[in-house]
Amino acid sequence: MTIPFFTNKYQEERYGDQILEIIKAICKKGVFIMGEEVKRFEQRMAAFTNCKHAIGVANGSDALFLALDAMHLPEGSEIITTPFTFFASTSCIIRNNHIPVFVDIDEKTYNIDVNKIETKITKKTKALLPVDLFSQTADIDGINNLAKAHGLKVLEDSAEAFGMKWNGRHAGCESDIGVLSFFPTKTLGCYGDGGMVISNNDSYAEEIRITRVHGASKKYHHTFVGINSRLDELQAGVLNIKLDHVEEEIKERAKIISLYCEQLKDIPTIALPAVSPNATPVWYVFSIQCDRRNELEAQLKANGIGTSVYYPRAMHEQPCFAWLGYKKGDFPIAEKLCESSLALPVFIGMTDEMITYICEKIRDFYKH
Repeated sequence: MTIPFFTNKYQEERYGDQILEIIKAICKKGVFIMGEEVKRFEQRMAAFTNCKHAIGVANGSDALFLALDAMHLPEGSEIITTPFTFFASTSCIIRNNHIPVFVDIDEKTYNIDVNKIETKITKKTKALLPVDLFSQTADIDGINNLAKAHGLKVLEDSAEAFGMKWNGRHAGCESDIGVLSFFPTKTLGCYGDGGMVISNNDSYAEEIRITRVHGASKKYHHTFVGINSRLDELQAGVLNIKLDHVEEEIKERAKIISLYCEQLKDIPTIALPAVSPNATPVWYVFSIQCDRRNELEAQLKANGIGTSVYYPRAMHEQPCFAWLGYKKGDFPIAEKLCESSLALPVFIGMTDEMITYICEKIRDFYKH
């Protein structure tokens, strides 16, 4: 059996015709930038997340950059974040001329350990940047309490967290600003790149709507030095179709993970991710911790099973961040997960037979 790590083949089979219809309609209309599909998608996402503002941009990385830029923090501000994340979470800090300060993570949830944040707060600290990873949000209540106590802003990297909630509130909406990514592998993914900023703050939202179009409040009149980062009309059309189906797909993802957990729970060399009782998870990624990770990954590949490693190297060990002065051993939990985490296939249309086959091959590996 051959099982890819990800495919949208089955989504295409289910409602690909609807997507082709909307693409044809957009092409016939001839409006490809900031059209009606983008406006409709922004309105629907504001309603879905129960957030006042939803602003479409070109990708999740731009969403982070624009969100942090809108906060107007003093140059050189320290921003506390996690070392166990995708590059964009840290690079947006550097690109805005600030300094990332890392805090280790919780081994069970993969998210930043809120209990370790306060010791890193200094007079230069101006914001917290938690990241919602894989299946659940960070402890946003604990983070917001710290922020309030120390007068800090909160930018929530909820790029992976579409549909996830903390105490019933959608990821990103309880922070000053949140972001979403619609990269094709995401729970709600388009056919290319796409992103979104979400916020209940009128001032931030107004500025980001301007800075995403070169900082122009109207054409050729530039209030800010912005960037070109607009959600494409064709991608918005695709996302509007997918949004019609995504709640059912979230339930399907939950069933996939339930079957994985049932079949892997008694393997002592594997640790399954734990979900906080405050969290409503959405399984964008199913990442286990396992002994002899690289060998297991190679064995699964030899049996036709795709996998992925999130993340093989923590941010404090990236060569481009060496100037920050961190070294191996500074964040042992993040480093441990970089060596032991392995993401198994999760995609819409996975069958029970596929999941059983994957779990059988994992069991076979650990018998030897």
